[in-house]
Amino acid sequence: MHDKKHLIDKSSASQCSSSSHRIFAPLNTPLYRRCQTLSVLIWFLMPWFCLYLTIHFFVFVSWYVTGAFLIYLTWMFMFRAYPTEGGHRQQWLRRLFWWKWFIGYFPIRLHKTCDLSCDRSYVFGYHPHGIISLGGFGNFATEATGFENLFPGINLRFLVLNSNFQIPFYELFLTMMGICDASKESCNYILQQGKGNSIMLAIGGSKESLDARPSSEYKLTLKNRKGFVKIALVNGASLVPVFSFGENDLFKQIANPHGSKLRSLQMILQKWMGYALPLFYGRGIFQYKFGLLPNRHPIDSYVGEPIEVPKLAPEHITPEILDEYHMKYMNALTRLFDTYKAQHGNANASLVFVDAPNV
Repeated sequence: MHDKKHLIDKSSASQCSSSSHRIFAPLNTPLYRRCQTLSVLIWFLMPWFCLYLTIHFFVFVSWYVTGAFLIYLTWMFMFRAYPTEGGHRQQWLRRLFWWKWFIGYFPIRLHKTCDLSCDRSYVFGYHPHGIISLGGFGNFATEATGFENLFPGINLRFLVLNSNFQIPFYELFLTMMGICDASKESCNYILQQGKGNSIMLAIGGSKESLDARPSSEYKLTLKNRKGFVKIALVNGASLVPVFSFGENDLFKQIANPHGSKLRSLQMILQKWMGYALPLFYGRGIFQYKFGLLPNRHPIDSYVGEPIEVPKLAPEHITPEILDEYHMKYMNALTRLFDTYKAQHGNANASLVFVDAPNV
């Protein structure tokens, strides 16, 4: 029996090795894998397709369609409030089988390490940010990995940069997926809606994406980021660390060490635009050598134990209290990482907490 298992493992390893050396996708690729690739491709193209629709409605259609579109834009930029008021989450959209193909591409898996009571709110912290937090989207903006069954009663909103809501039509898709703006106002609004209402923040933000590359050393932009802790204290929401093994392995990134000209330029652009521009590459649609699609690599997300936080008025939150719960959070995240890292290929992997310099 042991010899048979050894032969199976050896055969699987051989197949993986030969696959890693391929340049072009084989013609006999199973249909389900083609569907998985298609789902990820459409997800990546959606904001660009929405930008195309915007230009098309301005230039290539009749005046009354353009007029209707201008009314939509006026409402969107002057009166729309849902990105900061909990959005319009549609569970039927989050439950579509389409998202099973999406998570199956990597695959993305969600692991529960303990129960979370629905009689309180939570501030979840997602780590690492990666290039574009694909594990965060698959696990917490869809129901494909079963969040609603694993954590019943937790009404979660995945939060992203406000710039994502500046693209016409794309912002409608985001709000229907239960995605909201990551501003302080948005966080407080959601957490104040009552028990169970919770938020998920990729705390490292776009600055952390500049360190997202395959490595046994995970650089997390967390050392001096304490705003999420203050939001938790103001609302009495428990802090929950989440770590995703594999998030940084989806793309390769051009070397940009701290102090390099490229890194300095990226930091300047990040300050001007509000988001970073990592120079990354993955695979193509029909070949594995180069492209903007992510590589197929498992993403395993572990939801850690909650850290109970008292509810305090803003004027009562001292720097010492902030530091105390920030340290508790970093320690809990480190324990979560150390507990499961050996199961994902590197028992010697480590976390390094950094703070990206301001430019």
